[in-house]
Amino acid sequence: MSKPVIALVLLMTTTFASVPNLSTLGQSKWKQIVLMRSTREDVEKLVGQSKYRGDSAMYSLEDGSLDVEYYAFNFCEPGRDADWNLPQWTVIEMTYAPDNPPQFVALKLDLGKFRKVHESPHVPDMISYVNDEEGIDYTFEGDGTTLHSIRYSPGKRFKDLRCTERSKQKKPR
Repeated sequence: MSKPVIALVLLMTTTFASVPNLSTLGQSKWKQIVLMRSTREDVEKLVGQSKYRGDSAMYSLEDGSLDVEYYAFNFCEPGRDADWNLPQWTVIEMTYAPDNPPQFVALKLDLGKFRKVHESPHVPDMISYVNDEEGIDYTFEGDGTTLHSIRYSPGKRFKDLRCTERSKQKKPR
């Protein structure tokens, strides 16, 4: 096995290592997408093309839907409001909504690693469990037991990929 392939396998393993019992959600190809690494081309090889061509795209899967947000800039372009030192069209966030959602107990979440929040003021009954370090957010329906979606975002562990220009902004005199 070549070094790039080994590195990719290790990265994929660590990306989903903190996702408890993901096997309850089927064996969908979308799980091969690596946050902050995979490109739009990689995603479309796995799950097909989206009719949306912008920096946000929705994909219909055999077991649910996947919304993917792509990085719209090319690395930390000077003069741009860029956040990440990544190439354009890299996956920076994705939300998976299963067609047959598992119940809360089936996910076997270690709640000590999550904070419980009501993220949406528009749907106050929904409860989310958020792990800021890993960038994983499980949102449950109003019944508190049925999974609505799982969102993967750049957690604190990706802080080294942030553009440094924002931290160097001049302070007002």
